[in-house]
Amino acid sequence: MSEVSVHRWQPSALTGDLVRGLVAAGLTLFFLLLVPVFTVAFYVLLVLAVLFGLYLAGTVSRWRSVVEADDAGLRVAGGFFGRRTIKWAELTRFELRHFPLSRDRTQGWMELKLTCPNATVSIDDRLERFSELLAHAWIAAQRAEIDISDTTHANLVAAGLIAMER
Repeated sequence: MSEVSVHRWQPSALTGDLVRGLVAAGLTLFFLLLVPVFTVAFYVLLVLAVLFGLYLAGTVSRWRSVVEADDAGLRVAGGFFGRRTIKWAELTRFELRHFPLSRDRTQGWMELKLTCPNATVSIDDRLERFSELLAHAWIAAQRAEIDISDTTHANLVAAGLIAMER
């Protein structure tokens, strides 16, 4: 049996998302109380309140989640969305996306998306020791001979996991 690595999202990494979610949901609910019921504005604000509420729930779920990885696979537990397990032997999709916040692409975040027949897991780079988990998942994807997109290849190069040629 291999050693299990445990990863969590640190509260300091999620504080901004939590504050944004609380402020957006709170303001939307406040304005929802001020507009007449069954008007267009009411329904628009209702949809926004639901969206901001889901954003907030996702942030709280990450805060509570624990990600474990070993030679058998990856498990996510503790969030609102139930326990999810990705077995490396059953991995069918490996995708690494970069979401830039600046034109020169120096700022932003990365998100790793892993899929097997029974589960899909998305993990962003604010997870502690993300690069360690990314390397582990990339080795598993290579063993499973999963084809990757040009975008994923470029992001793996940027992460330092593969050489530039393709």
